[in-house]
Amino acid sequence: MSWSVKSKGLDVNTERRNFRRVVFAVSLLALAALGNAARADEGTEADTGLAVSVGYTGDLRRNTTGGLAVGSAYSDMLDLGASWTSDKLFSDTRLTTNLSVMHVGGDDISGEFVGDLHGVNNIEAPDAWHLYEFWSEFSFGGRGNTSLRLGLLDLNADFDTPVTSALFVGPAHGIGTEVAQTGGNGPAIFPVTGIGIRFAGEMGEALRWRVGAFEGTPGDDDEASFAVVDVARGEGSLLIGELEYASDRVNKISLGAWSYTADFDRLDSGLATAPQSQDGNRGAYALVDLPLARFGAARLDGSLRVGFADARFNAVDQYAGATLVLSQPFAARPDDALGFAVAYGRTGDLYRAVQDFAGIPAASAETSFELTYRSSLSSWLALAPSVQFVHNPGADLAMRDAWVVGLRFELSHEKSWPMFAQRAAPEAPSVARTDE
Repeated sequence: MSWSVKSKGLDVNTERRNFRRVVFAVSLLALAALGNAARADEGTEADTGLAVSVGYTGDLRRNTTGGLAVGSAYSDMLDLGASWTSDKLFSDTRLTTNLSVMHVGGDDISGEFVGDLHGVNNIEAPDAWHLYEFWSEFSFGGRGNTSLRLGLLDLNADFDTPVTSALFVGPAHGIGTEVAQTGGNGPAIFPVTGIGIRFAGEMGEALRWRVGAFEGTPGDDDEASFAVVDVARGEGSLLIGELEYASDRVNKISLGAWSYTADFDRLDSGLATAPQSQDGNRGAYALVDLPLARFGAARLDGSLRVGFADARFNAVDQYAGATLVLSQPFAARPDDALGFAVAYGRTGDLYRAVQDFAGIPAASAETSFELTYRSSLSSWLALAPSVQFVHNPGADLAMRDAWVVGLRFELSHEKSWPMFAQRAAPEAPSVARTDE
C-alpha cells in the first residue's frame, strides 16, 4: 500500500539553487581546510582528530500470521563512516567534517508480508548504495554553545531524535509516522538524505534550540541512485524547529514544528476533475522522556510522544507512541535492555473517505506493539530478538492482525586517532568518536 503524497512541481527558484550550491561549496572548502589544520605544530585537545567506524546490521523477520502473507524477510545494512574534528582552523571555533556511506538492501517485510503503515523494521530499504551524510559543522564559543551544520544531512539526527525509544526496531520509535510519511519522496531521513542547513544553540545549561531547512524532495525516483543533487528542481523546502530540555532528572522534553514551503495535491485530488494543489502541509510533535524508577542496578525509563500532520495531504494525521525500557535487568549484564513499545497512528477522515470510495474498508487507526530484548555480547556484537503485533495492518479492515518475530544482530568497530595525542602523551588511550 502506498500512502505518500507527491508534491506538485514549482517554477525553479534561483535562491534555492544558490542555497544548495553554497551548502556544498562550504562543505568542500571545510574539507580542504582540514589538511592545513592537521599540519599545525601546536598541541591540542585529545578529542580532536580522525575517527572511523564500520558497522553491519542484519535483521531476519518473519510474519507468522495475518497481514498480506506469511513469509520471512532478511535485510541488512553496511555503514562506513569517518569524522575529522579540529580546533585549529579559526580561533574559538571547532570544525567537524563527517562522511558516511552505506549499503542497505534485502527483502521487504512490510511491503511483501505485513502491509503496515508504521513499518516493523527500521533498516528496511530498497537495495542500493547511498552517500548517506556529508556535512561540515562549525561550533562557536569554546566547546560549541552555538553551531552551524550544512551539507548532506539526515534531519532525524537533530530533530525528533529518540532517547529511550532508540532501543526498538520499529521505525515509528525513531521518528514519528506523521513526520516520516510526508513530502514528495519522504523527508530527508534514512536512507535518502538531502541538502540542508541546521543552526543549534543553548539557552542556559539545560535548554537547547535548533532550526533547519532541508530539501523538500530529497533524492529522486531512481531508488538505486548513490547520491542525487538536483539543483534545478523546484520542490520547495522543509522547515523545522525544535526546543529541547534535558537535565540529570529529565532524559528529554522537546517540542517541534515543521512546514513545507511547496504546495501539495490533496489526497482526494484524483477524484476531482480539476485538482488543485494547496499549501499548509505542516505539523508539530512533542516528546516527554523521563527516568521512572530504579530497582537495584536496574533502571526504568519511559517516553511518550505525540504528533499531528495535516489530514488533507497525509494518511496519518495523529500519532502517539509510548515506550518503557528496563536497562541492566540483570546485575551481571550492564549493557542489556528490555523494552515494550506501542505506536498508534490515526488515519484522517479524508484518507478514509478516499479509501472507502476505492472499495477499501479503512480502519480509523493502525496500532503496533513491540517487545524487544537487546543483549551486548561483546564490545563489537549485540543481539536483539523481538516480537511485534500489528492491529489493523495498513489501516485496512480486510487484513487480519499480524504477528511478527525477529532477530537482529549488530557488528560494529570504531577507531580514533586523536590529533597530536601521541606526540603530547604517548601512553594516553584513544578517545571515543565525536560525531553523532
